[in-house]
Amino acid sequence: MDAEAAPRVVARLRDSLGLEDNGAELTVGPVRVEGEPNDYATGRRAHPSDFLQWPTVLECEAADGAPAEVVQAVTALLEALWCGGFKAVAACDFEDELPARGGIDRYPCPAPAPDGGAVSSGTGTWWKNLMSPGKRKSRNL
Repeated sequence: MDAEAAPRVVARLRDSLGLEDNGAELTVGPVRVEGEPNDYATGRRAHPSDFLQWPTVLECEAADGAPAEVVQAVTALLEALWCGGFKAVAACDFEDELPARGGIDRYPCPAPAPDGGAVSSGTGTWWKNLMSPGKRKSRNL
């Protein structure tokens, strides 16, 4: 998700969902939720829809519960985040069962270039940040 402070996000989720205070984690139905920094975030400027670069990850784990209950819990989390003004995308095996395909439909990235190379944004150069330095040297950008 696109937020800097995981503890603040967890606290806001707790308040918006009316949950008990369990410290650094939440329990939504059968799902345990914990906020963590995103190890894949580079801090570089990326396209606003590039969720892989967003600074926070909410780790969700469902030890018990029927699949429908897990989908319902993750749906509640996503909708609470979106209503709270946060950008969030779910990455899971059941994204297609979630609203907006887990959020990916809310934050479209530009399509790849027809030649299979870098993504074409039309106006900006954000995609240059996504290319590895080796590729940047070998192509005349």
